[in-house]
Amino acid sequence: MEKTGLNRNMVWLFVVVLLVGTLVVYNIYRGERPYLIVLSSGSPGGVYYPLGGAMAEVISNHVEGVRCDSESTSGSVENIRLVGNRESDLGMVTENAAYKGVRGEDPFARPYPVQALFSMYSAPLHIITVQGSGIDSIQDLAGKRVSIDAPGSGTEEMARTLLQELDLLDQLRTFNYSQQEAATALRDGTVDAVFWNFAYPGSVVMEVSATRRLHFIPLEAPEIERIVEKYPYFMGDIIPAGIYDHQEEDIGVITVNNLLVVRADMDQELAYQMTRALFENRQRLVEVHDIARRITLETARNTSIEIHPGALQYFMEMAD
Repeated sequence: MEKTGLNRNMVWLFVVVLLVGTLVVYNIYRGERPYLIVLSSGSPGGVYYPLGGAMAEVISNHVEGVRCDSESTSGSVENIRLVGNRESDLGMVTENAAYKGVRGEDPFARPYPVQALFSMYSAPLHIITVQGSGIDSIQDLAGKRVSIDAPGSGTEEMARTLLQELDLLDQLRTFNYSQQEAATALRDGTVDAVFWNFAYPGSVVMEVSATRRLHFIPLEAPEIERIVEKYPYFMGDIIPAGIYDHQEEDIGVITVNNLLVVRADMDQELAYQMTRALFENRQRLVEVHDIARRITLETARNTSIEIHPGALQYFMEMAD
């Protein structure tokens, strides 16, 4: 009798385990357990960090069966590697990083299979010092201490390209500080100037200007033309007067498009649904950062790298 009872208990245990397993598989099949994807954004103080968080929220709320988490990174170069290595699913990157990433050009050791979902907006390179530093032009940076942003950021790559092209890179002391570290160093006087690349107005600029009067270092027209003619992903632009406190004149800058990228082999339907969700719920992005107003169907395909077929499907539908 004891043996029969034991066998009966084992049968019931087997039935329970089988039912639980079946329910788990069924719920996953029905999409009740969200498929987790990761969006690599940037460091606090710039645009990528809050905008990436808002994009992750929109995807989670409007793409059925998907949960998207946003993670802070050092920026564009790292994000290309993360997406290309399947350590992340989406990445916010500058056009120059994407252009070099798909070709395997320095600073990338090999090509990475990424494509654009869409072009988000362009952002100028801010070159900033404090009032009274004696630095009035980029040539005045020779011999100075300069932060060129965090290692692996699009800003670092952009700054190095500019400084190398103007024969300045070997003439100054460079530091790889994050945006917040550079803000503290500029405020405390442990660096003489900083390079930052983000859409204006940048919150970290306003943070430093609350305690130190800043001076924006302009690029002259011949310097801009020299860069733009050689590098197809850079454009000439200005930061209009009045964007920042005590900024009374337009500032000549180079600017670069910012993209949202995915792996080239991402499922086409997933890429389509994410693209549609982000454009149809753009107002939520605008509520987090006003720069999202510049994410438009008219400019979405303005990129030098290939656009993912899923995103392209959405844009073609909207063009009909």
